[in-house]
Amino acid sequence: MQTGGVTSISQPIDLRETARVALARLDHSDVVIPKDRERAVARPPGPSRAQVWRRFISGDGAPWFMVEVERDYPTIAHMRVLGEHMYTLTSPEAIVEVFIGHGRDTMKGRGLQGTKAVLGNGLLTSEGEVHLRNRRLVQPAFHRDRIAGYSRDMVDITLIHEQSWDDGSALDMQVNMSALTLTIVGRTLFGSDLAGDAHEIGESLQGLMQGMGRYIMLGPRVLRIPTPLRRRALTSFARIDQIVQRIIDEHRIAGDTGDMLSMLIAAEEDGTGFDDAQVRDEAMTLILAGHETTAMTLTWTWMLLAQNPAVAEWLHEELDSVLAGRAPGMDDMGSLPRTRAVIAEAIRLYPPAWIQGRRMLSPTEVNGWTIPAGATTLISQFAMHRSPRWWNSSLTFMPQRWIDADGAFSEDAPGQPRGAWFPFGWGNRRCIGEQFAWTEATLVLATLAQRWRPELVPGADITVTPAVTLRSKGGMPMVLRRR
Repeated sequence: MQTGGVTSISQPIDLRETARVALARLDHSDVVIPKDRERAVARPPGPSRAQVWRRFISGDGAPWFMVEVERDYPTIAHMRVLGEHMYTLTSPEAIVEVFIGHGRDTMKGRGLQGTKAVLGNGLLTSEGEVHLRNRRLVQPAFHRDRIAGYSRDMVDITLIHEQSWDDGSALDMQVNMSALTLTIVGRTLFGSDLAGDAHEIGESLQGLMQGMGRYIMLGPRVLRIPTPLRRRALTSFARIDQIVQRIIDEHRIAGDTGDMLSMLIAAEEDGTGFDDAQVRDEAMTLILAGHETTAMTLTWTWMLLAQNPAVAEWLHEELDSVLAGRAPGMDDMGSLPRTRAVIAEAIRLYPPAWIQGRRMLSPTEVNGWTIPAGATTLISQFAMHRSPRWWNSSLTFMPQRWIDADGAFSEDAPGQPRGAWFPFGWGNRRCIGEQFAWTEATLVLATLAQRWRPELVPGADITVTPAVTLRSKGGMPMVLRRR
């Protein structure tokens, strides 16, 4: 295969060495990880261990289980998950208290610790001063001027992708959107270098998501158990690692090519920059976070538009009026409030990041209960975004709720309290690529929805499954229809 003029030859995969590296990544921590061994502390009521095992750990019901917890325990609930004490926060006030008020007294939870096997010690998984330093080094790659440049690539790639769409053809929209967003991330992160590797990376990521994605989210222990799923995950890790390392090597030789990877390689603070391992970890984080989450957002958006033709027509009116058939650009973002509202409402009902955890580094009081150091706090975007306590017509796809009195898009327009809406996280752990994601999803949807109204295949069984992101278990079978 060709990448940037250099022939790529896949190296043999040593699964034993891959496992050693993955486990070493899991064992690394920037801070001391406390353990909750308190025996005398009172714990709030919560689901039984049997309920947790049946609904949260096994099967695909975890998102719906979190909805039930939010309903049945209106502030805080305690449960045991694989031997650990976990506290689910179910009120906006409790969420803000812990994740904002005590944000610096927390570290990543079990799920993000599990993803270190593939992401290493990147922005999603690093802690303390290491995280703050790395965030400062990466931040310039997401400056508004940079995103404006990326936006042109987003639209150009989408227009090329659209040429593969034929009226009346059937496709899996989940796979299709994943291919599109991977190509976009490849262009913005690696320049043209990813073009020859997109298929192999796509297959590896798909293997990771379908194989071990959900189990990695349960924590590091799972990867230590030899199973066919573990073997598939390790194979995916190794294939992606080989490709990313080769591209890093090529970039160091070629010099600055104007993409994100060049910026990571050149980034320095006090004369010290990223070594190859750190560049690799940040690149992997950007590939997974920047590709998978937007792909799932767009997938669920197409499904919801197909199920709600009146909303689709409302969207089409804006696109026809503002764009009149031309390609959108960064300057159009403020003129597409309905398009952004459709994206926001899809994220509300089907948030790609559906659950978030933080381990407490010191004891914290919440609503009269003591959460000991070492315990994990959980918050679920899926549950809070769907709660009738905080959202009118909470299960209805109603993008109009995001339009304010002046006709502009506003994340405050629905009137929900702080702590009921957090698709991109909180505080110093808030997603650094938030504006990149908003821009990409909005411009891709505006580009394609001008001329297309995909329909769901009749009788399609759409089942939510909790992997690293919120996915459709059987894909998203749709038929393309020209407007």
